[in-house]
Amino acid sequence: MTIHKKFKFFLRIKLDFPSYKVIALFFFLLSTLLAGCSNQGEKAIDIDLTNRSYTEVRSNSPDSSDVIYFGFDRRLETKEDVKMYVPLLKYLEKETGYNFKIHVTPVKSSVVEELGQGKIQMAAIGTLGYLQASENYGAVITVKGLNIEDKDRYKAAIVARPDSPIMRISDIRGQSFAFGDPTSTQGHLIPRIMLSQKGIEMSSLKYYQNFASHSEVANAVMSGRFDAGGIQDTLAKSLETDGLLKIVAVSEEYPSSGIAFSKGVSGDVVSRITQALIKFDPEGEEKVGLYHWERSEMRHGFTQANDEDYNTLRNWADKFGLLKKVDGEIN
Repeated sequence: MTIHKKFKFFLRIKLDFPSYKVIALFFFLLSTLLAGCSNQGEKAIDIDLTNRSYTEVRSNSPDSSDVIYFGFDRRLETKEDVKMYVPLLKYLEKETGYNFKIHVTPVKSSVVEELGQGKIQMAAIGTLGYLQASENYGAVITVKGLNIEDKDRYKAAIVARPDSPIMRISDIRGQSFAFGDPTSTQGHLIPRIMLSQKGIEMSSLKYYQNFASHSEVANAVMSGRFDAGGIQDTLAKSLETDGLLKIVAVSEEYPSSGIAFSKGVSGDVVSRITQALIKFDPEGEEKVGLYHWERSEMRHGFTQANDEDYNTLRNWADKFGLLKKVDGEIN
């Protein structure tokens, strides 16, 4: 059955069908859709929350000015990220009255670029991605995520295989290293800070490579292709508990991921969505409809963010040359 036929089948479901079964079926079909897209090279996909339909993006701009396109940094598998964010957008639709579509950024692009180009109007984005989008495109951040301890800060971890001789960061000199996406804070910027603080720069490594998500970095280390890697601390703890990786070091705390808006979004829209985000309570009445929200960087919801919160990381990113746009790309 083709993807289009699967969604037509879904749309034929009677309205009196139990809502929880409709949601479950939607997520099953959505998983199938995204798995198919992965096999086709991760094309950009827009998913309509109202009609449960999708379109492959073929233009440089959204097809409707009254739709707010939401993008996200890849953290887990794409289909899992989407399933996690869909209930949040449904909540925002209810609270604001706006129409949202979730946008899957293709692997050859980035959330930063798409915010700058206006392909998406808002995004769940890491600190480094925000700093790059702010520096080059005038993006603004209004909320930060609250973790399980109700802190608006997060950490990164450097990991290795359980049987690896690497016991501390200094042991990584001359070894291979897997980083997350170049715009990732926990997967790229913070691990670079951790290495640099121990006198290990990129030139000190045997070789290194960037991957699209934390799970890909973890797989690269677990498979033995890389000696060590940098990922979010929550995933690292989970994998260590399962005996799949060991944590070599955990970073200090830095301001967490948040929600950023494109420069072109009106102040009234930003304000209304921000108020709804701060009101969002994943441990309250919204909890029932969420999908593994505990995997997000906003486990306990959101709090107000200010640009000044990110000055320390901004200075490190500037030192590493990660903020400036050169020849159409951000270094």
